[in-house]
Amino acid sequence: MNFQEIESIMAARGLSNDPAFGSLHLLIEEIPCFDGCPLGLFYPDTATIILPPSATSSALLHELGHRHGQYYHGDLSEVYAENFRKAYEKGRALLYTDTRFENLPRLGALFEEGEKGAVEIAFNRPLAMDELYALKDQFYGHGEAPPRFFYGVDEVPFIRIEFTQGVNWPVIIGAAMAGVAVLTAASLGYVLYKAAKDMPWIVPVSLFAFGAFTVLKMAVREAKKYKIAR
Repeated sequence: MNFQEIESIMAARGLSNDPAFGSLHLLIEEIPCFDGCPLGLFYPDTATIILPPSATSSALLHELGHRHGQYYHGDLSEVYAENFRKAYEKGRALLYTDTRFENLPRLGALFEEGEKGAVEIAFNRPLAMDELYALKDQFYGHGEAPPRFFYGVDEVPFIRIEFTQGVNWPVIIGAAMAGVAVLTAASLGYVLYKAAKDMPWIVPVSLFAFGAFTVLKMAVREAKKYKIAR
C-alpha cells in the first residue's frame, strides 16, 4: 500500500473531507513483530496511523475506525474500529453519529448536489401519528420533492429520512427536529450516512456509544418498515 492508494480508498468512501481525518498523520513503514505482527497501529496522542507496505484496505479502514471513534466519541475500542471497517468495506459510507441535532446542519457540506444520503433517528418511545406528521410536514415547501420518510420499530422506534441533495437537507432536517421539542426530548441520537452511487439503499450498523444504547440497529430492509403516506 502507498499514499496514492490510501487517498483513493478514502476518497471512494467519502472519507477525505471528514473532520476526524483532517489532522491525521499517516506513515508507511515496516512494523516490528514481537508477540504478533500487527496489521496496523494507531497512536491516539499524535493521531498517527502506521501501516506496513503490505497493508490491505481492511487494515487501513480498521485504523481509521480507531481515529473516528476517538475524534467523535472518545472511543478507541476494537469493537468500534471493527464496526467502522465492516460498514465501509460493504460500501456503507457512515458519516456521523451524535445526540445533538444542532450539529447536523453543518454536515450538509459533505454532500454534493445529486448525492444520496439518509438520516436515521432513534427514539426512546413509540411515536404517535400526529408527531410523525408534524415532522414530515416541515419537509414540504422547499422548492423540490421532499425526502422519503419512514417510521419503524426494530430494537427501538426510529425514523429514517432518505434524501437526494439539492437543497441542503441536513440543514432542514436538523432545523425540523429542533423545532419539534417533543421529538427532540424523546430522541436517543441520529446517524447520518451517504449511499454509494452504484448500490441500493443500505443500512450500516450504527456506532452509537451513548449509555446503554451501545448498538442501534436500523433494519429498514426488514418488514418492520412503514412508509408514511401524505
